[in-house]
Amino acid sequence: MLDRKALNHMSRTILVTLAIVAGALPIGAASADQTAPSHKARIGSAHGIYTEQQAAEGAQIYKRVCAMCHGEALYGTGEIPPLKGRLLYNFRGSSVGALYDYVSRAMPQMAPGSLNPNDNAAIVAFLLRENDMPAGAKRLPADQATLDAIPFETVRPH
Repeated sequence: MLDRKALNHMSRTILVTLAIVAGALPIGAASADQTAPSHKARIGSAHGIYTEQQAAEGAQIYKRVCAMCHGEALYGTGEIPPLKGRLLYNFRGSSVGALYDYVSRAMPQMAPGSLNPNDNAAIVAFLLRENDMPAGAKRLPADQATLDAIPFETVRPH
């Protein structure tokens, strides 16, 4: 009778072999105990995580539901905080997901949580653009878990 360790090793070997035969795994990755190192660069808010089109959509939504409190130029009105400049420091050390979550739950003030996820992502894209974060080729996803993994950066890369 096989012990647990031997059975686990044999199961992984069979799965890897099947994956190679099916073409789902390159032959060089055939070792069952080998894990490939990640060479993926860390992507953060300053690395083009939204599209210009998405930010433009967010600008329209912002004008309709946010500007009445935060002002058309995003500098706040009276006791309402600005969303330009200071926003970067309010969310430093957190994730883009923290900003998305806040917008999704607490905004707009007169009807918190009333916008759909894609509108919230568009507003976040607009806020990133207005805080000098560059646009990229892919839309900012309306997925909390994905956004939680994107660090909120306060300095643009060179």
